[in-house]
Amino acid sequence: MKEEIVQGFKRSPENQSHKRTMDEQQPTTSNYYDSNPPAPYWDDSPPTKILRDDVEIMEMHELQEYIQIPNHLDNTVLLVPISPPLDPRIDEDERLYSLASLYMEKFVSLNMRRRLTYANVSLAAMFDAPCVCPFEKSDLLPFDHRSYRFKNRNDYTMILDYVNQFPDFHMLNKSEKTVLFQTAAAVDALADPAYYSQVIFPNEAFFVTREAKFVRMDPLPSLELDTSTEDYSKEDVTMYRSMISMIRRQWKNVNVPLGQLKMSISEFSLFKALTIWHYNYYKLQDSGKAISARQRDDIFRTLLLICTDEGHEDPMLRVSEIVLAVGNVMTEVHELVTTLLEITVFDEVQDPILKDMLKFKY
Repeated sequence: MKEEIVQGFKRSPENQSHKRTMDEQQPTTSNYYDSNPPAPYWDDSPPTKILRDDVEIMEMHELQEYIQIPNHLDNTVLLVPISPPLDPRIDEDERLYSLASLYMEKFVSLNMRRRLTYANVSLAAMFDAPCVCPFEKSDLLPFDHRSYRFKNRNDYTMILDYVNQFPDFHMLNKSEKTVLFQTAAAVDALADPAYYSQVIFPNEAFFVTREAKFVRMDPLPSLELDTSTEDYSKEDVTMYRSMISMIRRQWKNVNVPLGQLKMSISEFSLFKALTIWHYNYYKLQDSGKAISARQRDDIFRTLLLICTDEGHEDPMLRVSEIVLAVGNVMTEVHELVTTLLEITVFDEVQDPILKDMLKFKY
């Protein structure tokens, strides 16, 4: 059989013995997700942001639906049907490998566009190798709160092109597409810096932004701006404190947990897509919920397949750890938007897209 490569892993003949057919039972997350959905954790008045010593998103017993593969599934378990292969001649494993390749290709494409926009790189160097990370150490500049700017239209275009290629995105209605795009932008702002930091500084504590800036995180940067060297206004001091507080919180609650997982690019690509689909499940209409549930179930089974191929001793445990990390990102989305709302007080926002983003109830 023709060899398939996903994230540098070659499917050898030995792996073929592990193929599953569509008739065999597949693990699913639908029952876990759809039963007793958690109440939204936001309200009309954003909570005061604190750096918590520890954050427990989910208890391990809540993952029983993840870490147990039932021997027999009846119609009550699969609340949303499994997506059939696009071609009946393609078996289930081939379909899942194709899904992994799709999400990874979209993430690599997003990285290439960021590299072209923010890195000091020649056009010829753009095609040297797959863009696992858009930056190298030599591309990075120190973070400066005075030069910080919100996303420009090019940033939104990158994310729109990324999410527009998601499976079944075209089946969502107009409002659902808007919600998915807004969520993708927020998840991108949290998850991608954590991945870039892990890749560029695997053994050092540095926070890397999507705009090729870095902040040393050991020791944590002070919340007080040193005004002895330059003349700063009160607005400068307040804006600096808000931005550094956001970076410190994001580092502790997102970067550190994701960094400990040391996800491969294939795992991270699926993790990011899973976070976007799952976050939107509670915001979409009935038809959109069915699509979201179907997509996250497919991603879950794809993660299980990839983790098996990448040699993890307990693939199901590995997948459950990745799923737990989804909760970390979801919790921080609201805090991120709250901080951005505070920062906009010091800079008049004219971009209608950014205004819509900040008005959206995440």
